[in-house]
Amino acid sequence: MYLYTYKVVYKDKDDNENFELIKAKDLKEAKRIAHQKFWDNKWKSFKVSPFTFNGFARYLRTSYKKLKPILDLIRNKSLDEAINIVAFIPRKAARMIEKLLLSVKANAEYLSDKYKDVDINNLFVYEVFANKGPYIKRWDTKARGSGTRILKHTSHITLKVSERTKIKKKKIKESKETKESKKVKAK
Repeated sequence: MYLYTYKVVYKDKDDNENFELIKAKDLKEAKRIAHQKFWDNKWKSFKVSPFTFNGFARYLRTSYKKLKPILDLIRNKSLDEAINIVAFIPRKAARMIEKLLLSVKANAEYLSDKYKDVDINNLFVYEVFANKGPYIKRWDTKARGSGTRILKHTSHITLKVSERTKIKKKKIKESKETKESKKVKAK
C-alpha cells in the first residue's frame, strides 16, 4: 500500500490563499482530511489536488505514435527507474523523453527546499501522455511542373511526477486459540 501527496489550496478568514501538503492513501481520504481542517481552522474554501512536478515538451519533431510505446513503458515507474529504462532504448524519441525526465528531476530537486515535506527519492511517474502537434508543411516537386504537399508530424509530451511512499503492513499474529478453532472447523 502507498501514501500519496496531495496539495490543499485554501483561503483563510482574511482571503489569503495558502497551501498545505497532505499524505493520504487516495483522493477520497485526502478530501476527508482537508474537510476536517476546513472546519477546525475556519477556512472560507479549499481545493484538493494531487501534488505534482510538471514537465512539458512542445513541438517535438516526431510523431506521437512513435512516442506512445516508450511512454507506456515508464508509466507508474519510479523516476530513477524510468530514466534508466529510457536510457537503454535505441530510438530518437527515447532521447527526447529522457531529456524531459531529467529536466523534471532537476526541477524537483531545485524546488525541494520550498516543499520540505516531499521526499525527492520517492518520486514516480504519475501521469504521462503525448498529443499531436501542428504539422510542418513542405512541398515536393513532381512530374510536369506539379507538386505535392508533405506533412511532417510534431507532438507534445506532458509529464507529471508525484511522490509515493510505501507503507509497511502490520502483520497480525493469530493466537493459538483462533488457530485451533480453525482446525476444528476444517475437520
